[in-house]
Amino acid sequence: MKAFQAFLPSRNNYAAIPGKFFACAAAIVLIVFLALGFLLSLFGLPPRLFAIASALLFAFFCAGLLYWFYKYIKEFAKKMEKNQLTVRRIQAKSNYLESILDDSTDIIFTTDMDAFILKFNKGSEMHFGYTQEEIVGVPLKQLFVNEADERKIINTVLLSGKSINEEIPMKTKPGEIILLNLSISEMKNDFAQIIGLVVTAKDITEKKKLENELLKKNELLSKLAITDGLTELFNVRHFYDQIVRELSRLKRNPQRKLSTMLIDIDHFKELNDTEGHQVGDQVLKSLGQVIKVCIRKDVDSGFRYGGDEFAVILPDTDKSQAKVAAERISKQFGAFKFGRVSLSIGIAEAVPGEDEKSIVKRTDEALYRSKREGRARISLGE
Repeated sequence: MKAFQAFLPSRNNYAAIPGKFFACAAAIVLIVFLALGFLLSLFGLPPRLFAIASALLFAFFCAGLLYWFYKYIKEFAKKMEKNQLTVRRIQAKSNYLESILDDSTDIIFTTDMDAFILKFNKGSEMHFGYTQEEIVGVPLKQLFVNEADERKIINTVLLSGKSINEEIPMKTKPGEIILLNLSISEMKNDFAQIIGLVVTAKDITEKKKLENELLKKNELLSKLAITDGLTELFNVRHFYDQIVRELSRLKRNPQRKLSTMLIDIDHFKELNDTEGHQVGDQVLKSLGQVIKVCIRKDVDSGFRYGGDEFAVILPDTDKSQAKVAAERISKQFGAFKFGRVSLSIGIAEAVPGEDEKSIVKRTDEALYRSKREGRARISLGE
C-alpha cells in the first residue's frame, strides 16, 4: 500500500495526477504480463511463440489501458483544478461579504431559533454599546424596551415566514432609548431549514426627532397664520373658512342648528383716545380671554373680526341658546369695569341653504340694532 501511495499526488498538487497514474498503470500491466506468462507456460507453448503472442496481446492491452487511464486522469485533474478555483472564489466572496457586514455602520446581527444572539456586527456594537464578546449568547429581549414588541415580531416572522418592518424602541448598554427601523427575517441553511433569525436595522432616532420638530414648527406656523396675535383668538380669514365649513355640514344635515354672534365694544374709541393704546389693547385682550372661557372648548370658535369687533361661531346651537352664551360673555366682561365700555351683541341663527354672506349680514344687522337701541344689549336676528 505504501508503495502504491507513492504514485499518488499530494492533496493540492492535482496537476501531477496524470503522470502519477500513468506510472501506476504501467506497473499494473507489467504485473499482469508476468502473471499471464506464467499461466501460458503451464500449457507447454514454446518460449519464442509464447513471447511473441504475449507481446502482441499485451501491447494492445497496455496501449488501450494506458490511453484510457491517461485521458480519464487528465480530465479528472482538470475538474479538480476547476473545483479548487471555484472553492477559492467562493471563499474570497464569502470573506468579502463578511468584511462588508462587519464594517457596515448599519445594525446587523443574527440569533438562533430561541432568539439568543449569535453574531453582532460593528454597526451593532457602535449603536448599542456592546462588544461582540459581551452580547453573544444574550437573549434578544434584553435589547427591547418592551418585551411584548420582541414576542410580537418574532412570532409574526416564525408563523408567517415573512420578514417584517417595524419602528421599535430599543435600549443600549448605557440604558438610552433609540428608535430603530427594524427588519427581521428567517435565516435558513442549504436545505431550506430555519436555523435562526437575521435582524437588520437603521437608527432613526435623530431623524424622528427632526421630523417631530419640523412638524411642531409647521403646526405653529399654521396656527400663527390663522391666529390674531393680540387676543390669541382666530383671525377673520379663518372665520370665513370656518363658517363655510359649518354651513356645508348644515346642508348635509338640515336638522342641525348653527348660530353666529358678532360683538362690538361700546365707547372703545373714546377709551382708546383718552387712556391710550396700551389700555385699549388690554381691553381687547381681556375680551378675548372672556370669550375663550365662556364658549365650549373644541366645539365653539372665537374670532377677532376686526378692530374692536369679535365673532363667535356656535355649532349645534339655536339663537336662544346662543343668547345665553352672549349673556355670559357680557357679564364676565363687565366684571373688568373698563370705564364706560360695554358690549353690543348681535345673534343670527342659520337657515337651510344660506351662504356665509347672508348669515354674516343678518348677524351684523342684529348687532347694529343693539347699537341703535342704546348699546350694552343683545339682539336676535330675524
